[in-house]
Amino acid sequence: MEFIPQDKLLKIKPDTLEVIRDEINLGKPGEMNTAVKILKEWVQQQPHFKKKDFGEHFLETTILSGKGSIERAKKQIDRVCTLRSLWPRFFGVRDIRKEFADIFAIGHFGVLPEVNENNHRVFVAQVNGNILKSSQLFNYYRYAICFGEYMKTHDYYVSYQYIVDLRQTDMTAFLAACNPIEMKQALTILIECYGIRFKGLHFITNSKHLIDMLITILKQILKPKIIQRLHHHATCDSLANLIGNDYLPVELGGTAASMQDIHNKWVEVLSSKENMEYLRAMDDVGTNEELRPNVRFNEEYAGVTGTFRFLSVD
Repeated sequence: MEFIPQDKLLKIKPDTLEVIRDEINLGKPGEMNTAVKILKEWVQQQPHFKKKDFGEHFLETTILSGKGSIERAKKQIDRVCTLRSLWPRFFGVRDIRKEFADIFAIGHFGVLPEVNENNHRVFVAQVNGNILKSSQLFNYYRYAICFGEYMKTHDYYVSYQYIVDLRQTDMTAFLAACNPIEMKQALTILIECYGIRFKGLHFITNSKHLIDMLITILKQILKPKIIQRLHHHATCDSLANLIGNDYLPVELGGTAASMQDIHNKWVEVLSSKENMEYLRAMDDVGTNEELRPNVRFNEEYAGVTGTFRFLSVD
């Protein structure tokens, strides 16, 4: 891939291709193409993969999230295939508007169009109502995974500032609705399968005591490296200092578009015929464990569905 295709919602800096490839030591002419070719050939050689026709953009962003390592990229694709078979209920979306109506009624969600000065994407989840059921959070995880699918084939950035605005929700009810196992599985999918690097996890709330309880839950799920990137904000001022006003929606004191506008545009794009056809095609991804060429499945994915020793969220 010698250029990044233009996207309806995501803006790309002109020098992105060169800068990011240089960062992972694949900036010389032909180096990335060679890496993609090696990864593509490896995929074709895996007898347990049910689907092998991953696009070149998908393969290239997998190499990016693996920081240029072909071995890391191989492991990520294996996890994409394996976890789709192990945790199918996170996938299989057929109607964005219908299936996620319960969370759309209480919030706005989306990736802002611009990357900040550090080349980080900014994702905002603005919750405007109460989350009373674990099923609402589970649907949010499924919707976030739809973003992961889209970004994997349309973007070139893998680092994120992730913002959750909880000022207008009942935090006690929110915490009661949290299912730590489902939360861990969702984060594992986003990080292990889609290669998302959380450079900052920001929670805006009016209650430090209750957000401390949420952070306690997250400490059971995330590695210390990610825990150090957790931030609690009582107001949006400190958030602007970290990320920049130009890259925040107006609801968070920024100068970008409103979250309602951003949300509506994303719902339209993710609901498009083209994207839904892609999601359906990706539902063919999985593994046939009888054909896996060695015994590493038992070693790495040991245990019952939901608890695997290898699934460290980094």
